[in-house]
Amino acid sequence: MTPRVDFYLLNRLIADGRLRGACRLSQKIYTLGHTALIQTTDLEQAKALDDMMWTFDQSSFVPHSIDDPETHDDVPILIGYQTPENNNRNVLISLLGEIPVYYDCYPRIVEFVDNSVEDKSRARDRFRYYRDQGCALETHDLQI
Repeated sequence: MTPRVDFYLLNRLIADGRLRGACRLSQKIYTLGHTALIQTTDLEQAKALDDMMWTFDQSSFVPHSIDDPETHDDVPILIGYQTPENNNRNVLISLLGEIPVYYDCYPRIVEFVDNSVEDKSRARDRFRYYRDQGCALETHDLQI
């Protein structure tokens, strides 16, 4: 399976832009009946995202939890901070800023690109890598 990779370009440089983007996209994924793993860099970022998921939109509810190897919560949106034990989700939302080693286990991958020169440069490298692997690529402007 060759995944589709969507790059979401954040229009402003704000501290929590990636997290806000992940929240908005998770809401859409959930309303469409899909599942997602949001891969964070560490437990601290996972907790920050978990908190934001409860407050980013007062008119919505997105069932989610932080991945815990002990409980293996069966929720539509799972927030991970370690290498996932199973890859049975429809979408991988990567907040890593690098290529996840298990990327090819997902039919769709989402990458966010901050509006900074450094992040755009790293995103171009990821874009080239995915392209060289034969992935279908799309870019989208995201107004945060």
